[in-house]
Amino acid sequence: MTVPVSTIAQQALRKIGVRVVPLDDSPTLVEMVPVATIATMALVELGVIASDETPLPSDQALALDKVASVHAALDAQGVVWWSGDAVPRAFVEEYAKLTAAQASSSFGKASSPEAVVMLEGRVRKGAMVLSADDNAVQAVMAVHQDLVMRGIARWTSADIPDPLGEPYAMLAADALAPLFDVKTDPADARSAMVAIHRYVALPTSGERVRAEYF
Repeated sequence: MTVPVSTIAQQALRKIGVRVVPLDDSPTLVEMVPVATIATMALVELGVIASDETPLPSDQALALDKVASVHAALDAQGVVWWSGDAVPRAFVEEYAKLTAAQASSSFGKASSPEAVVMLEGRVRKGAMVLSADDNAVQAVMAVHQDLVMRGIARWTSADIPDPLGEPYAMLAADALAPLFDVKTDPADARSAMVAIHRYVALPTSGERVRAEYF
């Protein structure tokens, strides 16, 4: 039996506690909200309008421009992977507050630089979580390619033996951990390599394969 790379990737994410539910099973995380909605929310945040009021066209236009500035600033930092027309539901609150901060001086309000840094950090961390699936698959593939280059793997990425799913996941989790500011136990990676070497050393055609332990 073999185990798919995608399954190992999900196991790796669970090991570092990044997300226990696959992204495909969490549609609300990537539901897109129009920037016009965010602009109006920012005006409410600033107290320019009440939650049940319609903004003046000039105020809405200004807020829309500030949403674009917020998005451009995040894009310049390499944080976002979505377009500037809509924002994932998961970051609507942060975008609205950042937009309010951008527009505050235009309405005679004060803003907090510390709050801006905090909000941008929340978007940055959340964006990493939303792209965790791709990062995890890349980590598993990197583990496999390393084993191939070292002459350890006798299989392709399409037929990773089922007993090696757990060791692969442990190694991938170790590689993913720094992306999410998570600490892992170095002993786990060593145990994973020992398990892989033991699997490789199993008899195949009657002859034992000599394994080297590092």
